[in-house]
Amino acid sequence: MRARSVAQNILIVDDESSLCWVLGQFFSGAGYRVDSAGALDEALDLMTTGRYDLVISDLRLSGTLSEEGLMLADFVRRYTPQTRVVLLTAFATQELTDRAQALGVDLVLSKPQPLPTLAEHVSRLLAAAAV
Repeated sequence: MRARSVAQNILIVDDESSLCWVLGQFFSGAGYRVDSAGALDEALDLMTTGRYDLVISDLRLSGTLSEEGLMLADFVRRYTPQTRVVLLTAFATQELTDRAQALGVDLVLSKPQPLPTLAEHVSRLLAAAAV
């Protein structure tokens, strides 16, 4: 995976702090600037004060039936429509994918996702956004 010469900004949102850390280390090592949030309110605060090229968010941030990842995606599309959104979830279904895409999510991926595969998706989305 190659980051562009100008570092792109990624926001990682997951209630599992270890996953935020691993993804943060991985993408930072690839030349991206990375912030992370463990909850919806924290992610919304970061979205309003920073600029992100891509958001990687878990679907469920606060409970087994919550869908804060979709709320975040809706916010991103309304306020920063150029930002790409990847939704990671252990609960991927076609119905969820359809709902997510209707809110402007670029990609719904099953969790866990191999880092090289996730990196390839991120590179592809950011390259397409730059065109």
